[in-house]
Amino acid sequence: MIDIPYYGLEESVGWHVILSNTFWWLSLVLVAMAYRYRNIWKVGGTPWIFLFMAFLFFGIRELGHFSTSPLIGSIRYIFGIWSAIFMSSALFSIYMKLCRKDSGKAVTYTPYVLALLIPVIWFYVYFTAPGNLENFMAVIESLVWLTGSSITVYTTYMLGTQATGNFVKVFMLFQFSAFFAIIWKFLRLLELAGNPIPYSVIESLETLFGVFAILAMLVLAQMLKKLSKQLSKQLYGYKS
Repeated sequence: MIDIPYYGLEESVGWHVILSNTFWWLSLVLVAMAYRYRNIWKVGGTPWIFLFMAFLFFGIRELGHFSTSPLIGSIRYIFGIWSAIFMSSALFSIYMKLCRKDSGKAVTYTPYVLALLIPVIWFYVYFTAPGNLENFMAVIESLVWLTGSSITVYTTYMLGTQATGNFVKVFMLFQFSAFFAIIWKFLRLLELAGNPIPYSVIESLETLFGVFAILAMLVLAQMLKKLSKQLSKQLYGYKS
C-alpha cells in the first residue's frame, strides 16, 4: 500500500497555502494599480476584465484549502477552472489586439460561454456520480490549465517578439508562469492517475506559477505608472 503521509499526498494548510493566499489577494491590488494607467497601454478594456477575474477567481480557489470538505474542494476547482479560462483569454485577447489587430466578439464572449458550462458540468456530476465529483473536477481543472497555459506560452512568445522595453519582461514573466502551470498540472494529473507525487512538489510548482504571474503584474503596474509620469512631463512640462 502507498504510505500517504510519506509521500505527502494529503492536502494540509502549510506555508504554501498561506503564501498562495497572501500573494493572490495582494495581486488584486496590483491589477487595480495597473488599471489606473490603462490608457497608456492601448489594448482595450477586455483584457483588464479578464485579468481581474483570473486573479480574483484563483484567490477564491486558494481559500478552499482551509476546508477539508470534498464538496468545498469540488467547488474550489470551479474557480480554478474559471481562473485558467480568463488568464489565458486575457493574454490571447492582448495578442489578438496587438499582433493580429483584431479583437472581435468571439474573443470577448467565448470565455464567458466556457465559464458558464463549468457549473452545468458540476451539477450533472453532482447528481449522477457524487462520489467522484471532487476528483472529476480536479481532472477537468488540470486539463483546462494545461490547454490554457499552452495557449499562453504561444501568445506570450509572439507578443514578446514584437514588444519593446519592459513589456518584454511582462510577457516573459507570464510565459514562465504558464510553463510552471503546465508542469504543475501535468504532475497533478499523474497523481490523480495513482502515481505517488509528493504533495509539497506539486504545491511548490503552484506557488512558482503564482509568483511569476504576480511579478508580471508588478512589472506592468510599475512600468505603466512610470510611462504615465513621463507622458505628463512631456505634455505639461516641469513646473518653474
